[in-house]
Amino acid sequence: MEAKKRIFKEMLEKISIPADLSREEWRALLSPMLEYVYDIIPARLFRYRPCNELQFDAFYNDRIYAVNAQMFNDPYDCLIQYDKDYLYNSISVGASIEVIKQLRDCLKHGGNLPELWESLYGEERAKVIKDIICNATDEDLEQQVCTFEVNKRDFFNNIDAILKQAEDYLRRNTFIACFSETVKSITMWSHYADSHKGFVLEYDFRNLNCQCDTCNKKDTCSDRVIYNLYPIIYDNRRYDATSFVECYLGLSLGLNSKINDKMYYTKAALYKSTQWQYEKEWRLFLNKDNSIGLSCLNIKVKPVAIYYGNDISAINKKILSGMAKEKGIKEYQMYIDTQSDRYSMKYRRL
Repeated sequence: MEAKKRIFKEMLEKISIPADLSREEWRALLSPMLEYVYDIIPARLFRYRPCNELQFDAFYNDRIYAVNAQMFNDPYDCLIQYDKDYLYNSISVGASIEVIKQLRDCLKHGGNLPELWESLYGEERAKVIKDIICNATDEDLEQQVCTFEVNKRDFFNNIDAILKQAEDYLRRNTFIACFSETVKSITMWSHYADSHKGFVLEYDFRNLNCQCDTCNKKDTCSDRVIYNLYPIIYDNRRYDATSFVECYLGLSLGLNSKINDKMYYTKAALYKSTQWQYEKEWRLFLNKDNSIGLSCLNIKVKPVAIYYGNDISAINKKILSGMAKEKGIKEYQMYIDTQSDRYSMKYRRL
């Protein structure tokens, strides 16, 4: 499986989805990777749950709720990394008198504005800027640069605030549900299933029959939830989102900047420290139109089995078992084999 995940990582890093692509074009670019992921999805994936009214309701209604990373226990989760010095140096160098004079001389001799300028400002505004620079005297340019230098501190304070917004944006607006390849992890039962007093639901995502896929409205429905399932990439280095932050900065400054890769959100959310490797995690991403500001998204997926924690209370087990029997799904009891010399949870069919 690890070799297959490395291939997935290579495929993911090669994909770039510009913001101006249609949904059909987006799908065409993603299809090879999605088909590969489908082929490597484990036969069973597990979702660890504590016992409470919210989780009982989700189980009863076959709902999987995806929340944003602000609710996760890893402070690095979905927290983008970027080269702040590069961004600040780019702004400072681009605003220097030497660079602007060189650009003016180049434009006067038939040159063009750098492609980045047109990307940031848009074609029409870039033409206006080109005319202004071409007709500017040395004194005009020096006055503009002086004005920038005087206000640089305030300008960069504003930039700092925008960068903080960029950092928070992904954590607030990416909706994720987490799964594991194993149901036998002592640590996972301890962390995510209330110290073995909770339960685990088993899913078969190879035969997922999502309600939005069977609905006749398809892409015309504003409430349609789109889902994708990917394995986590465990790495000692964080994902570099400098290009995304650069575009976000341009948009925040009122420029006609375009996000050059809509997959930044997914890529940043799939990188985690190797310290979490024991979780063997897969992530279900949910998305829909106008989801900014929502606390969660959900889809309806029926589990195929339930596993009761070693220390689950009799009343909670009775409640869950009644629901499981009504659904007709398999039931298992986790237990510790006191005769075994291995630190591994076991289970038996009920």
